[in-house]
Amino acid sequence: MNTREEVGEFSKLFNGFMTLMRRFIFKVLCVGPIPNHISFIMDGNRRFAKKHNLQDLDAGHRAGFVSVTHVLQYCQEIGVPYVTLYAFGHDNFRREPEEVKCVMDLMLEKIELTIDQAISGNLNNLKVIFIGDLNMLNERLKAAAQRLMEVTEENRGLMVVVCVAYSTSHEIVHAIRESCVRKCGDRDSPQVLEVSDIEECMYTSIVPDPALVIRTGGRDRLSNFMTWQTSRSLLHTTAALWPELGLWHLVWAILKFQRMQNYLQKKQKLD
Repeated sequence: MNTREEVGEFSKLFNGFMTLMRRFIFKVLCVGPIPNHISFIMDGNRRFAKKHNLQDLDAGHRAGFVSVTHVLQYCQEIGVPYVTLYAFGHDNFRREPEEVKCVMDLMLEKIELTIDQAISGNLNNLKVIFIGDLNMLNERLKAAAQRLMEVTEENRGLMVVVCVAYSTSHEIVHAIRESCVRKCGDRDSPQVLEVSDIEECMYTSIVPDPALVIRTGGRDRLSNFMTWQTSRSLLHTTAALWPELGLWHLVWAILKFQRMQNYLQKKQKLD
């Protein structure tokens, strides 16, 4: 056996060991309550690129997409039914046009790759939905997002909600307009809008409110992300940049959620 074969054999054994260890950790973790919906504010791609002296404009974002793959795998294995990813905020379109185009091109590349995987049957347990002001996307990207939603529509596993061109401010305005159209229509008499009317028209009405929000990059703010829906959620921040987020960061966040259960349940009753 030559050196390359030995390295390959060791790599297989190591990966097998890590898979077994991960399953054991998740079994222990599942003794406690598991969040039914985890939202991720994926912050730190650009800082990651700067930290590692990566010169390509999309280098940090590419590293971030690798983290997305790992995180979704972990959430599937743990049994989390809903995951929301804050992929690109409405205000992010104010960045330099070159960077925006770079991110949109990379997103298109990854969506088309995911479509191929879904068609080949490798994503049977993943349902993908895009929400936000999708009209801000170029036609090719918007069409690809629509296509991915179509090919995963019948899947009944983990539901992944990808927020693109999203902000709570625009979501609320959209929801109020939509609820007015639905409830008032062309009637001359005034109608009373209830909170439930607005909530039914939110982009995020397709999923329950997040139980746990995880923000990377060491910042404690929500950055106009699901502020309506997270009033009862646990916010967990980590100094790790998004491409650095690993298994132990996720495990630690869920353990924190489990430790805070009594407090969170009492808070929900008071509300």
